[in-house]
Amino acid sequence: MLSDQQFQECLAELQHPKVHDWELFLESHGFKIYRRTMPNTALYEYKALGHYPDVPSDLLADVFTDLEYRKTWDKNMVGFKRLEHGVIHYTTKFPWPLSPREYFYELTVHEPKEGHFCVSSQTVGKTRAPDGTLQNLHSTNNYKSMVTLVPPMTSSSTGSGHKMFKLPPLNKSVRVEEYRQDVVMVPSEDGKGCYVWFGYFDDPKGHIPSSIVNWATKSGIPGFLKAIQDACLRRAAQNEASASGPVRDRPATPDSGIEA
Repeated sequence: MLSDQQFQECLAELQHPKVHDWELFLESHGFKIYRRTMPNTALYEYKALGHYPDVPSDLLADVFTDLEYRKTWDKNMVGFKRLEHGVIHYTTKFPWPLSPREYFYELTVHEPKEGHFCVSSQTVGKTRAPDGTLQNLHSTNNYKSMVTLVPPMTSSSTGSGHKMFKLPPLNKSVRVEEYRQDVVMVPSEDGKGCYVWFGYFDDPKGHIPSSIVNWATKSGIPGFLKAIQDACLRRAAQNEASASGPVRDRPATPDSGIEA
């Protein structure tokens, strides 16, 4: 999840993008998508900067976090379960002949200022330092057993008050041990749309040829950006038809200390 400083940097980037060490990967649906290699890896991290002129920020945050609704618009979603301590088990399809991927992650949602949202997802058990070093948050050396859930804005070391989560046994899906996604959404000037900063990193595991990864990314990211926009517009139409606001409460998460 983003720190206060990182959140402020994302807000600033929506006005003045910092992309000098990023490669412009593609442009699609009003977004510029950049990538760069993670230090000491051959993996890419991505960020997208753009604008939805017809999707308010509160509607986008609502759809982003509604996994039940996501079943209706994300063709790659296999399913999800909410587990203890707020951990989410999520399974998604990968292009044939690759096996599905499963994720165990925590979702946090914060609204430090009305209409300003920060939605973050990160796999439990591992985190990557700025130098590219992968750090374990395990209580043992066996990732299949027990991991430490670190409270927001705290040290990554195990200590009192840290909850423990037992990972289920492996199934036919490939378990993704490292994934993070951060989305910052702020209202546009007319209040009808929103500006979006989107950051993403995923180590899909397996020996996947770079050509397949590039192909999947070039089609997957634009497809997702368009699909969630369409899903928001359908949700808005449903809300208008029922003469109500958002149809559900967003997940409750601890206070992050983020200030807008």
